[in-house]
Formats: sequence, C-alpha cells, structure tokens
Amino acid sequence: MARELWEDSLSVGVGLIDEQHKMLLSRLAELSDAVSQRQGSGQIVGTLSFLSEYVDFHFSTEERHMTANDYPKYDDHRAAHEQFKKTLRRLSEDFEEEGATTGLADSINTLLINWFLKHIQQVDQELGKFFRKKGVEVT
Repeated sequence: MARELWEDSLSVGVGLIDEQHKMLLSRLAELSDAVSQRQGSGQIVGTLSFLSEYVDFHFSTEERHMTANDYPKYDDHRAAHEQFKKTLRRLSEDFEEEGATTGLADSINTLLINWFLKHIQQVDQELGKFFRKKGVEVT
C-alpha cells in the first residue's frame, strides 16, 4: 500500500478540487513506491498513463472555473500546470528509456510529489480562497 500524502492542512476548501488532489497524491505515491520497489513495468506504465490523463482532467477543471470567474492569476496558474505536465511527460519518457531506476524514483519524489504538494499549499490555497470568497461551486 502506498504511503498517504494527503493531510487536512492541504484542503483548499473546495470539495471537488480537494477530492481530485487526494486522488492525484494517492496515485503519485503509488507511482513513487512502484518505481522505488522496481515493480513490474505494467503497473508503472498503467499508473503513469492514469496520471497523465487525470492531471489533464484536474487541471482543465481548475482552469475552466478560473476563466469562468475571471481569476486574476489565471496565466501564472496555467503556466505552472503546463510545467507540471511537461515534467510528467519527461519522466514518462525517462521510464520508457531507462526503466525503474533510483534516479527516476528520486525525480518522482522531487519533481512531481514535492512540486504538487507545494503547488497545493501555495497556489491552490490562494485559488480556493478566491473561489470561496466568490461563492464559486466547482462541479
């Protein structure tokens, strides 16, 4: 079982966004564990594929509501999302070329998990505050 990365302090106070964050953190932890334990490539590829699709889904959810509500920091927030997606693609390519290596496990922890936690704690907290203040329902 993957370690639990979610903590209540990460909540942005917007139910759907929090639920999507929980799912992403759970899958990132699964990926990290699978790579560090050098589990079968099928599981790792499956988790990478899920993450790629779910990250697109989650980010588009946030971005759709940001544009609909004239979020003033939309451009910066979207640029951060694009950076994360680019990093995820690069790490997927690294896995395809090199397999489950210690370096890849370290990169997943540093470049994906730590980035995403920091993003939630700073950027998404601010977004959540904006949504709550405006009474935005994220569906």
